[in-house]
Amino acid sequence: MIQKRNLHSGLVDYIQSAGGVGTRFAAGGQTYYVDNNSGADGASGEDWDHALKTLSKAMAVSHANIATASKTWAKRNTIYLAADSITEDLVLFAHKTDVVGVGAKDSYSMPCIVGNHVPAARGTSTRFFNVQFRCPAAGGVIMTLNSSNEGIQFHGCHFNGWNTIPATIALMATASPRLEVVGCKFKGAISVAAIQLNAGDGNGTIIADNIIGSAGIGIDINASFTCVNEQAYVVDNIINATGLVIDDDADTTIAYIGNRGISAGNFGVTSHDIPAAYSLDNQVTGADSSGLVPSTDQEY
Repeated sequence: MIQKRNLHSGLVDYIQSAGGVGTRFAAGGQTYYVDNNSGADGASGEDWDHALKTLSKAMAVSHANIATASKTWAKRNTIYLAADSITEDLVLFAHKTDVVGVGAKDSYSMPCIVGNHVPAARGTSTRFFNVQFRCPAAGGVIMTLNSSNEGIQFHGCHFNGWNTIPATIALMATASPRLEVVGCKFKGAISVAAIQLNAGDGNGTIIADNIIGSAGIGIDINASFTCVNEQAYVVDNIINATGLVIDDDADTTIAYIGNRGISAGNFGVTSHDIPAAYSLDNQVTGADSSGLVPSTDQEY
């Protein structure tokens, strides 16, 4: 059973308050509005009647507001995003800003952003709620995070790898500590890995309560991924992968608890690479059999 424990109130509160004009989040920051259908990037963004058109513009405005003076630095801003589908590459995130999807794309109750997103140079503690990220027709990596992007969070979001050319990776993070991916869905024929954690600082990484589908690996961990000061957790995920459901080459940095995985490979080295010493109550099913990881008689 999926336990959306980190979505029990936060996302609901955001959506319920989204309809109010001039509503401010409880943290005391500024609120901005984006309407991709009727907004204009020359507008103030202060309410729905003066909404901005693109999320990129709203990010830039919010970031500038947070950085104006010491009295705003400790607060959080909120961006409400209404759209069916936006095509834009997000190249900069905003410090201490929450992006909340309140629109809809066809049968999806959230706005969709189509692009290859590589935020650089800034973006600390940006959080996304109820937003779908889809790869463009050329495929590639949907979301690429680096060492400039600390404390990035995705809650209740979708990563859609389907297009003319499928995505290679949905979410790739390199030395991006305190990344949280909670209650999200990864879907489409993602060819390499749904989530890839590369070498470097992964302190405080949490991947929990997600439904992950991949035509390659479900969650891929580089051998040089490190956690020195804050434990990393992969907890209660459901993973359906053509390759390994989890491929952990680091072996001593992440705790795996309560994950459920289905692999097209035979049970064992072709279905999962999960360090037994850091595992509790993980169930993996391969093409030929299934078992708990760790078990009493075999470790992988």
